[in-house]
Amino acid sequence: MKLEKFKERDNKRIGIIVFTIACILLVSGVILYRTFAIFEVKTNQNVINGSVQSMGDLEFAFYKDNDIVKEVPKKEEGYSLDTSSSYCVDLLNNQKVSNVNWNYENWSVEIKNVSTTKTKCYLYFKQIYKDPELNGAIPDLGNGRLIPVQIKEEQPTGITIQNMDGIYGGKVVKADITDKWYSYTDKQWANAVILKDGVSDNYTPGQEIPESDIESYFVWIPRYRYQLFSENLNQYSLSDLGNIDSSKPEDLAKIPSNVPNIQIVFETKEENVTQGVKKGDWLTHPAFTSFNSNGLWVGKFETGYKEAIDEAGARKNAKEENKVIIKPNVYSWRGLQIGNAFYNSYDYKRELESHLIKNTEWGAVAYLASSKYGLCDEATCENIMLNNNISYITGYSSKTQPVCGYIGVSEACNNYERAPLNTNGNNTYNYFDTRSKVASTTQNYSGIYDMSGGAWEVTMGVMQSSAESSIPATGPNQTSNSGFNGPYSNADGKKEDGFLWPSKKYYDLYDYDTSINTYNRGILGDATKEIETFFAIHYYSVTSGSYYHQNYYSSYQTDSAQFVRNIQPWFVRGGHWNYGSGSGIMAFGMSDGNLDSGHGFRIALAP
Repeated sequence: MKLEKFKERDNKRIGIIVFTIACILLVSGVILYRTFAIFEVKTNQNVINGSVQSMGDLEFAFYKDNDIVKEVPKKEEGYSLDTSSSYCVDLLNNQKVSNVNWNYENWSVEIKNVSTTKTKCYLYFKQIYKDPELNGAIPDLGNGRLIPVQIKEEQPTGITIQNMDGIYGGKVVKADITDKWYSYTDKQWANAVILKDGVSDNYTPGQEIPESDIESYFVWIPRYRYQLFSENLNQYSLSDLGNIDSSKPEDLAKIPSNVPNIQIVFETKEENVTQGVKKGDWLTHPAFTSFNSNGLWVGKFETGYKEAIDEAGARKNAKEENKVIIKPNVYSWRGLQIGNAFYNSYDYKRELESHLIKNTEWGAVAYLASSKYGLCDEATCENIMLNNNISYITGYSSKTQPVCGYIGVSEACNNYERAPLNTNGNNTYNYFDTRSKVASTTQNYSGIYDMSGGAWEVTMGVMQSSAESSIPATGPNQTSNSGFNGPYSNADGKKEDGFLWPSKKYYDLYDYDTSINTYNRGILGDATKEIETFFAIHYYSVTSGSYYHQNYYSSYQTDSAQFVRNIQPWFVRGGHWNYGSGSGIMAFGMSDGNLDSGHGFRIALAP
């Protein structure tokens, strides 16, 4: 049976509780709305092992921080029901009779399997944990649609790795949001998961959530302002370093290195937006102003294709948002036009404002990682390890840091290999081996993976179609484009039978140019504009016995640096499994927007 909704009446404020009871033939649950309210009785309804004839059949006691109170705390007070402490008791037999859950969207308690005529429920509410370092920009769990978790260095149930000679990790447990479940000061970023359809959140804090129940992982990027660190925001240097043999220390010493430890202060959307313009000024990162949010949930891994059993099965140029998975140890979804990547992201979880990550949003992750909250300490910043698995499987990590960029073949200076699912390779670690943590933005399991290597990731960062137009380009021409309607950037005409452009808040627009080296066209915060030093290199290949063709890199960990232009007007980020030292969180390249088997995508949420 089910006691239907108890509806509050505004004209009565006394402590009398009366019930509205609906007749349903199966005992399933009770929903109590948010306040200490007044209800009416409908008698002779077969609800709890017989008829309810009086007001005393179900009683509630509310506790806030262990103090008894008269009403459920209001949503904005920052409390959560402690389901591990809350319970119902059969008053006739003095026995526990049901468990209690909380519906965050309706702000109501759900009491299941009540089957006695005299029941009292004890509801304990605790203050939600708020990391003081975040200054109020705490994780938004989307009215309970996101399940808060912690990731332990323990073996997950059902996970076995071939060639495993290390320590298992990656076990997901439900977090207690009233306790310290994240700490950005300690480089422990907040994580959450979305469960598969049909899987209910019946987990208690500390209980494992098996991989088989999880559809997607996300990591919270709190809203922040940062201190501008570039001396000349609209100028840059570009040089040709010529031939570099990475086996020679004297050659590697020629490569400039300027890795900033970015100063960050977290803030909420209630604070005034800071608008710095020169070095030393503070700027509210633009990734957060588009959606006016207190932060973003960013996919922990490249987006995968559900049910793909091999690398080829994850190459799908299709609009199939129901195939989205964001997990470790799955095949990255690649080979789709940016229009399909956008709408698969956009329609994935509309109620959570899901979308394809923007170029500035990628920059927000990169800058947070390049601070004391991620890869940096007071003296140095670590280099994130790349995913060097040719199979495009998410969460992998190279065993060694490459010292050369793209040379067209795997060599000692840039090792990569094809490792199958659930397997450690000779040169690569699976995510569930704790040694993979060096591929995370925090060097631990709480960070974001695949930000270096794996597949190049397309973003919603696009160039104008011409110098005279503020309209974004769909692509260079009729045969190579993103699928969006609009003018071409390297041919006359426009596409008219494709996807509609979304609102401007979903993309970043860049000035038109025909060169890959006009770096001053960047946007503050996108992790392209504030890098001042760029250079060209010909890396030496032992296999060929010659220097490979020229590529462009930046002084940030020698990350690849190729700006959008007329024939490739879309930004891709992070590098590729064969780009070696050219892959990284600051790496940027370009795409025509059309399908490419080496290009994947990442989803962000702005609840």
